[in-house]
Amino acid sequence: MYDYVLQYGFDKETQDYIQSIKNTLKSKNVIDRERNWLPHITIDLYDCKNKDEFIEKLDKIVQKISSFNIEFRNLNNFDNETLYIEPYNKNNLINLKSIFDEELKSYRLEKRLKRMYRPHVTLCTNDDLSIAYKVADEKFLSFNGTIKYIWCYNQDMELLKEYILNDI
Repeated sequence: MYDYVLQYGFDKETQDYIQSIKNTLKSKNVIDRERNWLPHITIDLYDCKNKDEFIEKLDKIVQKISSFNIEFRNLNNFDNETLYIEPYNKNNLINLKSIFDEELKSYRLEKRLKRMYRPHVTLCTNDDLSIAYKVADEKFLSFNGTIKYIWCYNQDMELLKEYILNDI
């Protein structure tokens, strides 16, 4: 388990577009085991029993981050179980991830330390993506989106803090 999950959140237009693909999958009865999050890109999971301490560290990191644009060109999957939209220009995401890793290293989950960071926007998770892929591919068009928020949730999906990133 974990105490906190950090996520990048999108501006309304980007969020609505991604959600429309998820809604189309749902309307076609595609089973999804993913928790009911808003469209996002996960930064990482963390353990820290002292919420105030964790948020204070997070405040210092996030104050230096501005909103940024990101391009999405294609769908992809992990192990034919998780269908996702893949960001094309990942440099900002990877650079920011290294900052979070360094500043929050004492809180990172042991089992995730050696895991390669592969930023993505999950559309659905199930045992057979053949139908999901077909449905999503009909709806998906390459697009540019904006990372506008950083969200900190607890394991119960309760939003603990929303950071609105400064405009570019």
